[in-house]
Amino acid sequence: MKPNRLALAISVLVFISAFRMLAQSDTVKLYSAKDVAWRTHATVDYTAGPKGANAFLNVSADADGKVYVANYSNILIIDAKTGKTLGTLVDKTGTIKQYNDIEVTKDGNFWIADSRSSVYLVDSTGKILSTVPFHTSEGFSEGYPGEIELDTDGNLYVSYSGVGVHFQVFTPEGEYVRSIITGADKLQGVSYFDFAPDGTLFFLGFGIGWISEEDGKATVHEFAPEFMKEQKFIQYRGFDIDYDGNFYFSAGSDPDKATSIFKLDKEGKLLAQYGQAQERQNWGKDFGTDELSFTVSLALASDGALIISDTNNTYSQLIKVNMQD
Repeated sequence: MKPNRLALAISVLVFISAFRMLAQSDTVKLYSAKDVAWRTHATVDYTAGPKGANAFLNVSADADGKVYVANYSNILIIDAKTGKTLGTLVDKTGTIKQYNDIEVTKDGNFWIADSRSSVYLVDSTGKILSTVPFHTSEGFSEGYPGEIELDTDGNLYVSYSGVGVHFQVFTPEGEYVRSIITGADKLQGVSYFDFAPDGTLFFLGFGIGWISEEDGKATVHEFAPEFMKEQKFIQYRGFDIDYDGNFYFSAGSDPDKATSIFKLDKEGKLLAQYGQAQERQNWGKDFGTDELSFTVSLALASDGALIISDTNNTYSQLIKVNMQD
């Protein structure tokens, strides 16, 4: 009888395991190459000068179906529908040294963050219209811009590196408004940030946080801390929020592998995943199907699809994948 009982027990365990996998697949959708609209990849070359280094950094998208890629030494303008390059945007004076991030203004100009100097407003020809330098803040006499975003009113937000949260806010014309500063916490500063549909400022650090302000004091709150703890992530990368309040970010929990894309709803529930994390031993090789390395940036195209900027030690790639339900 004991062997039969053992067989029965094993059968029950197999059934339970299969049921759990089925239940998970019902709630978490896995996207793959069949959901990819287009992909482009290239070898990184930092000596390429104004022609572009193929070091795809931060990406942004506008309402007219274009994607803008901060390409280290210029800005690539890409057709979001086809993935074809439409042109480039570059400051011909050479004032902008490193094109790190870009945002499109409501009047068709562009904010460009140069991680070596300041934030610049340029027109469609690349001509610099104005400069937004670092504004001396309490405890900070200098800083270099990281990421930039625009809120629903067109105000410019600039993040600055450090162990705590540090933003500076400027009007659409580039006039300094205020600073948002907190001390160090478990999220370890700001890597990327975006605004939820209700205007709440969320950011990616060592996890996802959001900021509330009262009487001029900023307070950081954690988003989905249980999920983050359960996943045991050790690295976090690109970040974006869609019009429904869903969160997209790249993360990984294995030190010998890179990252994958996760989609959470506004309650912190995992909805979907995309991408196979590239193994450390392949970080200097080209990408395989659905393979991701160090995802640099995420942006949502005008049709709701996700644009992924991804790079490893040698190659960069851009991917458009539809992760909508």
